[in-house]
Amino acid sequence: MISITELLTPECIQLDLTERRKKRVIAELTGILEAAGRVRDGAALADSIIERENIASTGIGHGIAIPHCLTGLADRTVMAFGRSEAGIPFDAADNKPARLIFLLAGPRTATVEHLKLLSKLSRLLTEESFREALLDAESPEEIIELFRKGEEL
Repeated sequence: MISITELLTPECIQLDLTERRKKRVIAELTGILEAAGRVRDGAALADSIIERENIASTGIGHGIAIPHCLTGLADRTVMAFGRSEAGIPFDAADNKPARLIFLLAGPRTATVEHLKLLSKLSRLLTEESFREALLDAESPEEIIELFRKGEEL
C-alpha cells in the first residue's frame, strides 16, 4: 500500500492557494501536479475531477475537501495539497468552507488503493489537533513530516 508521504512531495504542496472558487482551485491543484511532472494534462484532469465533483461534493466538513477521481489520465496515483486561509466553498454538509484541500487521482485499475488512501486521509483528518497542525505548518516539508508521523500510528 502506497503511503501519503510517498505521494505528497514539496512541489505538490501549495500553502497559499490563490484561487477562491472550487473549480478554479481544482484547476490550480491539477496545474501543480502537471508542473511537477506527475500528470500530462492538468486541465483534462481538472475536468475529470469536476465531473466527479458534480455527482457529489467532496467537501467532507471540518474545513476539509478531498476532490478525487479514477481516470485514464493518470498512469499512477497522484496527490496535491493546497491550503486556503479564507477557505473555499466546497458544498460540505456543515456548510464550512474548505481550508485544507487534498486532490487525489489514480488510474481506473487502482480502485482498492484509491479507497484505502481516502480512508487513511479521512482517519488522520478526523483529529482536530492534526487539522490544526496542518493549518499551522510553515513549509511543505513540515506538512510531509506531519503525515509521516500520522501514518506511523
